[in-house]
Amino acid sequence: MFPSEDLRRQAVRALARVGGPALLLFCVVDDHVHVVVLCDDDRVGVLARSLLLALRPLAGPGISPAHVRPVQGRSHLMWLVGYCLAQPSKHRIGAHPALWSGSCFLDLVGARVLPGYAPPLREALPRLRGRVCFEHVGLPARPLQPLDDDALREVTATALVAAASAALAAPPDLPGNSALVVTCRRAVAQLGKAAGFTAAQLARALRIQPNAVRRLARAPVPPGVLPAVRRRLALEARVAGQPMLVAEAPMTWGPAAYEINEADAAASAPAPEPEAPAND
Repeated sequence: MFPSEDLRRQAVRALARVGGPALLLFCVVDDHVHVVVLCDDDRVGVLARSLLLALRPLAGPGISPAHVRPVQGRSHLMWLVGYCLAQPSKHRIGAHPALWSGSCFLDLVGARVLPGYAPPLREALPRLRGRVCFEHVGLPARPLQPLDDDALREVTATALVAAASAALAAPPDLPGNSALVVTCRRAVAQLGKAAGFTAAQLARALRIQPNAVRRLARAPVPPGVLPAVRRRLALEARVAGQPMLVAEAPMTWGPAAYEINEADAAASAPAPEPEAPAND
């Protein structure tokens, strides 16, 4: 549906922009999109149509209307966390599921910043722990610490540019001078300076002039951007150094949301029946 990296990043930006604070989970994979939102009954249809309209220019006319069904409690929602995060593995897309740009995993662990997307997942699932997200993508369950300046010095300027564009879901080649691209360049200039790169080294990686790099290094960057790039680099290092692990999705119990499946082919797998409430 979104065959290129650039289109996939545009799609997740569109989901964040339209879904806003209602957006809990999402995954863009293969020929469909899974979205889990938290909203009132009378708004879910409007939100589903808005998401469809936002994705249609990117996916083409073949995209079908959404299939909407309510999420039956916290156990179902917890199951959907694992279901969404495991989609890249299920569809064997060839990339590590932790680094798949269509997955909300990057946002849940702070390795990406999407304007408008601040998932209230911890409020909906107070028992959800960060380690669970890592287990679902086959990584060791330990906190993801931002890469410090010493570790940044081990990264190439080209890798820094790639990580920054991924952490902002920006176009991979950073074309033009849109606000998103400029923010990405500022992040590279400032992190590169902290790591000891010269303006000339960063200029070559960014394909701009050294004087422009110096100006970018002095310009403000929105909160959260620099830590997200550092976490993206830390995540890449963890993926490179760890074998794939497999974990089952845990289950608990509680309130409801809505799952929306935007597809141009088969719909998502059926959800499990909700379990009886667990005694604390």
